[in-house]
Amino acid sequence: MAGIVRYFKNLSKRERMMIGIALAIAVIYVAIDFVIDPLAASYEKKKEMLESREQLLKKYEHLIETADRTRDKLQKITAIESAIRKGLLTGTNPDLANAELQGIVKDIAKKADIRFSRITPAKTVEEKGFTQISLKLPFSGSIRQIAKFLYEIESSPWMLNISSLSIRSRRQDKGDLRVEMEITAFIRTSQEDVSGSDQKDSESI
Repeated sequence: MAGIVRYFKNLSKRERMMIGIALAIAVIYVAIDFVIDPLAASYEKKKEMLESREQLLKKYEHLIETADRTRDKLQKITAIESAIRKGLLTGTNPDLANAELQGIVKDIAKKADIRFSRITPAKTVEEKGFTQISLKLPFSGSIRQIAKFLYEIESSPWMLNISSLSIRSRRQDKGDLRVEMEITAFIRTSQEDVSGSDQKDSESI
């Protein structure tokens, strides 16, 4: 070490300057090669990782939003399906369902003090796993009785539908009106038929 110091002292001022410049260049080169470049490379790598994670995060956020919307739709569909199922007749075939619907209609008619001259089952209609049960109901009553009867039908927990309604005067000397009504309800024919129909509809979309 002492020899190096002595050698350096014996150099001229110009030689010392050249050596100093050379050492400075070497230090700069070493700093660039072993410090600055690795730091820059590390920064770029971290930047790319952050951008990639940001894109992944946005993708996950979109998936979460989509899942939330899908879950909300599914809950609404499930609620509608449950409401429809509760409103169906429980009869397992058209004959039993006809008898059940007649009992329901008669109970509703009692609340409005209405009596039917006759009840005639109409032709059943099957579609997509459901069977439509219809009854033709001719009767007479006052405006108040008819309004009460219609209100009770609409308020019924059963999914009843008035498919046709005709009201006309019965006689000039009486206030009662003559009503011809057709009321319908539904039974589920087969769960498999419903599933199969839904599957076909999904495939066709």
